[in-house]
Amino acid sequence: MNFSADILEDFLRTVYEGFDTSYEIEPRMWRELLRILNQAAAQGLADGRYRPRHNDDFLRAIKHNNEVFAAFKVHAMGEAMSSKLLDEKGNLKPFKQWLNDVKGISSHQVGAWLDTEYNTAVLRAHAAADWKEFERNKDVMPNLRWMPTTSPHAEKVHRAFWEKKLTLPVEHPFWAKHHPQDRWNCQCSLEATDDLASDDEVMKDLPEARPHRGLENNPGKDGKLINDTHPYFPKNCGSCPFYKSRGINNRLKKVFNNRKKDCFDCPFIDGCIDRAKQVKSLLRERTKEIRKEAEYLKETPLINKDFKNEVFIHGAGIKEWLNQPHKYYREKNELLLRLVETFNKAQYLGPAMNKKLRPDVASNHIFEIELCGEKSWIIVHEMKWGEFKVHSISDSKNIKKHIQKE
Repeated sequence: MNFSADILEDFLRTVYEGFDTSYEIEPRMWRELLRILNQAAAQGLADGRYRPRHNDDFLRAIKHNNEVFAAFKVHAMGEAMSSKLLDEKGNLKPFKQWLNDVKGISSHQVGAWLDTEYNTAVLRAHAAADWKEFERNKDVMPNLRWMPTTSPHAEKVHRAFWEKKLTLPVEHPFWAKHHPQDRWNCQCSLEATDDLASDDEVMKDLPEARPHRGLENNPGKDGKLINDTHPYFPKNCGSCPFYKSRGINNRLKKVFNNRKKDCFDCPFIDGCIDRAKQVKSLLRERTKEIRKEAEYLKETPLINKDFKNEVFIHGAGIKEWLNQPHKYYREKNELLLRLVETFNKAQYLGPAMNKKLRPDVASNHIFEIELCGEKSWIIVHEMKWGEFKVHSISDSKNIKKHIQKE
């Protein structure tokens, strides 16, 4: 599981600069968390040999439920960080001081906690795939047996279940309240069998085993890898951060506050998710427009006063520029339309060698520019046949390590 350090840095900057974490979802952080959760789900379902079907409602439920969980996780993280923005006098802390103050929050939220959430999502997606198989084959294998954990650190609460070889019918109500992975990092499993079910005496001797918050449900039945009882979620609809009462009369507000909470089927959180998706959609559409508008650059030489050679940008360079990740992604793309002026004013830092150069590239040349008040670098390829072409743009300082000193 690899979380993007660039996205965390961007999120921290966005929160510090005043993004309203109270009512909206920060789109880039949400998409990164969703990517990781969907990756976990895909791995777990594949491990369980789940085969997607046409118009697969179960798969859609998992994806949507991941969207909702990611939204509340982003909100919890943003609110925790925002609460530390001001000092005891009510003044905004210096950025570096605030970064240090929220270091523990970020290291937990996208570090240890996210690792646990990822691993549990993999295990529960696998269990969900198994459950679908159990339901399909219950006429042949009518019972399920609780199997021993594969963890070297056995979970004490579940130990009694597999030590007693607990075996019950697929439809038994026990499975609605107890199942593997109802505790964080549990690595127990169920196995279908046609052996006889356990007798009543075995059931009487079983210990009380309470699931951890957020894991009480059976994901094989509802597609929720982590449920809305998790601490990231509100206790009720009235305390939900995404519920906005503006424009709703008191009678409707009372109904909403008294309704049974179901965060996975809520128009308010769905609206926030749709807005987060729309940001990505708008960026994608604008990127297509820029690519068309930048066609004129293919015939335009780029001149820099400190560089004696003319530089050109071709279709591949335009595509690479627009696809390149960047802290200021939107501004980076818009800059392409001002490339002639920008390149003319750029500071030439010198040639750079890199072991990863393509066979047809003789050298790189690095030009420093400023974007949104911070440094970025344009990379020009010197081809072995003597042509100079814009390759891409980067906001990584590591690019300067390869510059050759005179």
